[in-house]
Amino acid sequence: MRTGNTRVGPASGTAPLRAAYRALRYRIDLGATSLAHRIRAAPEPRRLLLVSDATEYTSEQQLAPFRRHRAQLRSRLGLATLHRLDAELRGDALACLASFDLVLFKLSFRTSGARAIARARELASAKGSARLVYFDGDDDACVLWPDLLEHVDLYVKKQVFRDPAQYQRSFVGKSNLTDHVHRTSGVSFAEDIIPAAGPVDPRLARRIHLGFNVACDDKIVETYQKSLAWPELERDNDVICRASVPADNWIRGLREPASERISALADRVRVLTPSQRVPQDVYYDEMRRSRICVSPFGYGEVCWRDFEAILCGCLLVKPDMSHLRTEPDIFRPFETFVPVRWDYSDLEEKCLHYLHDEAERRRIVERAHAVLADYYRSDRVLDQVAEMLHALGLAEGAAAPGLVPDGRNLRS
Repeated sequence: MRTGNTRVGPASGTAPLRAAYRALRYRIDLGATSLAHRIRAAPEPRRLLLVSDATEYTSEQQLAPFRRHRAQLRSRLGLATLHRLDAELRGDALACLASFDLVLFKLSFRTSGARAIARARELASAKGSARLVYFDGDDDACVLWPDLLEHVDLYVKKQVFRDPAQYQRSFVGKSNLTDHVHRTSGVSFAEDIIPAAGPVDPRLARRIHLGFNVACDDKIVETYQKSLAWPELERDNDVICRASVPADNWIRGLREPASERISALADRVRVLTPSQRVPQDVYYDEMRRSRICVSPFGYGEVCWRDFEAILCGCLLVKPDMSHLRTEPDIFRPFETFVPVRWDYSDLEEKCLHYLHDEAERRRIVERAHAVLADYYRSDRVLDQVAEMLHALGLAEGAAAPGLVPDGRNLRS
């Protein structure tokens, strides 16, 4: 099963230099944090080790805020952060884990379940008194390896089910979306690398914690910054939707209904349904000249296009998202986006309504942009990291959580 993630990894010649630079920067940060704590009312130093296999770009981007906000995390929360590759921490090298307060790790979804659980058990055994957190960078809301929860103090997702009972379900394929395609289109996932997902032990489901979503990825943050200087273009197109996928890709079952409904609109409004990849600036130009962007689900519900559409001034039209919680939340029905049924049976009606009410279209677009801008300007991501530390008992004044931390972040 393909997920759309791109493999990434440091060039072999520069990897040792990068590792040395990271280690030096960590020692400087730790020294500065310790000094600030001693001479003024600064937070107690906390040592954070990030461990990843660096093989999936979109997954690896879940760590981007720790790099981007390194200075603020140090001054506000006392966090000194070091990033190490998973491959570097083998054998005797694992002993370093015990010198940290918090170890956060992540693996590729291509990792076998047995290997992932074995690795979690290894890290748990070596960490000493440190808290152990798994960062799940996958696109969907499900838990790929439910047994991994037993070995961590917290399991952080980019989006979670609004109803925690959903984690007690079993899904065909990797997620609720593969399960939906199986039920509606008859697609079998029996031969996929991930034929099924769930259920999660109810005792352990409380460890699932809502983190930040793809709005914190470098690409979206950079696009936001660029968009502040973009001039308004004439919107000479009404509806844009890039939903083309190969016939053998399972997400076709999620996107074909959207394509069919948009095609039905073509004799009444101006539609753009490109099937060929284009340079990024052309892609943004397409959306900046459109009034509505229809954004179907892909490998997960939340994708870059949702945020790009808003930054390009499009009204975001997307399948109903009421089953999920995510932050920043640009999925507030009729306030920041327009939801449609998963079969797109009401897509024509919704598009035509907002194409005939430009004032309302703009109001929703402007509100969505304001929600996103407020998230960035307020550095809300720092609050989310602080909430994670509190759930782990690592924030000043927070009680140690024992093995099972407070699960309020999972619950509504």
